[in-house]
Amino acid sequence: MVTADEIEIRFVDAAHVRPLRREVLRVDMPEATVEFEGDDDSTTFHLAAVDRSLSILAVSSWMERPSIDDPSPRAVQLRGMATKAQFQGWGLGARLLQSGFRTAQERSIELVWANARDSALNFYLKNGFEIAGEGFIEGVTRLPHHRVRRTV
Repeated sequence: MVTADEIEIRFVDAAHVRPLRREVLRVDMPEATVEFEGDDDSTTFHLAAVDRSLSILAVSSWMERPSIDDPSPRAVQLRGMATKAQFQGWGLGARLLQSGFRTAQERSIELVWANARDSALNFYLKNGFEIAGEGFIEGVTRLPHHRVRRTV
């Protein structure tokens, strides 16, 4: 069994994040795409938590695009945060966020925003995000979401 200290955060390409997006975020939606607009943009980066055998345990994607609520600061949209069920609660999501924040800061990004599932709101709030605006039902998953944001 892998331990938390044997897991590292690495940059990966879009093809490596899509299987876990399918497994975690689209599990009951075989027809829904896991290819997001912007996945292959030159300013997009993808992070993965990998174990020593290079198995991907958690992923996140960071796409440079203005915030819907405030288009003035340079921003990235965080998308596709997903962690394998057996590794949830290990702090991998928080580690992905910290690595993503560092990378965003190095790229002079001022704001990170996301459309967060309501079931994950506490995770985002614990990691320094604030809720921005009213809740909504996301079009693909049909699940309740809120926009969240955090300055870098």
